[in-house]
Amino acid sequence: MNINIVSSDKRYIELNRLLNKNGYISHLAIPTKDKKCDILILPLRNELDDITLGKIFDNIDSDTLVFSGNEEKIKEFYNGKVIDYSKGEKFLQKNAYLTAEATISVYHAITNLSIKDKKALVLGYGRIGKYLCRIFSSLGAKMFVYARREETKREICIDGYTPEGLDFINESDLVINTVPHIIVGKEYTNCVSKKAVFIELASVPGGFEDKSKVFNGGGLPGKILPNSSAELIYDTIIPLFPKRERVE
Repeated sequence: MNINIVSSDKRYIELNRLLNKNGYISHLAIPTKDKKCDILILPLRNELDDITLGKIFDNIDSDTLVFSGNEEKIKEFYNGKVIDYSKGEKFLQKNAYLTAEATISVYHAITNLSIKDKKALVLGYGRIGKYLCRIFSSLGAKMFVYARREETKREICIDGYTPEGLDFINESDLVINTVPHIIVGKEYTNCVSKKAVFIELASVPGGFEDKSKVFNGGGLPGKILPNSSAELIYDTIIPLFPKRERVE
C-alpha cells in the first residue's frame, strides 16, 4: 500500500515519520502517474491552491482513498472516495484541546508575561472556548466569556466563569476569538489606549474587523504542537485504512 502526503505543515512531516515507523510505505510528495497512490492524505486546512489540487488529482486513479479536512473542496476535483477526518467528535475535541493549549504559548511569546491574574475574554463558548477557559483558569487567569444566547450564558455561569459583553474588551488583558464571523468592530482593536492582546483562532473571516493588531492563530496545533497533532491524525485515520498487509 503506497501512501502520499501532500503538505508542508510540520504535523504532516511527523505523520509521515509515524506511518513509516509503523510499517507503512509513506511519502511526502505529490502523486505521479508512474507510481500508484493507494492512499492520499491532504491537510486539514485548505493550504493547497486549485492548480496544485488539479495536478494532484490528474495523477491518481479513481480507486485512491483520499483523506482530507475539506471534503467539499476536494469533491470539486475528485469523484472517488473522500473521508473528511476532521469531522468526528473525538477528533474535534482533541484538536480543540491542542488549540487551547497552544494558545498559552502564543500569549507567552507575545507578552513575555505570566497569565496569572490577567483578565482573559473568550469570544464564543464552543469546544475551543471551553478548553481555553479550563486551561487558562487553571493557570490563574480570570476568565470572562462573550456569548449571545441566554442558555449559553447560563452554561458559562454554571461552569464558573463570567459572561460579559464586547465592551469588556476595554478591561481585558487578552481577547481570544473562536467565532467564525465578524463580531469585533475596529473601534475596539484600534483604540490607542488598548492594552489587550488579540488572538484569532476562528476560520476565515474570523471575528475581528480590523486584523492589523490581531495575531493569526490559524493552525496553531500544527505550528506549536506538531508531534501531538500528528499523533491525533494518525490515531484518527489508521482505523479507516483498508485492511491490507503492512510492510514489516
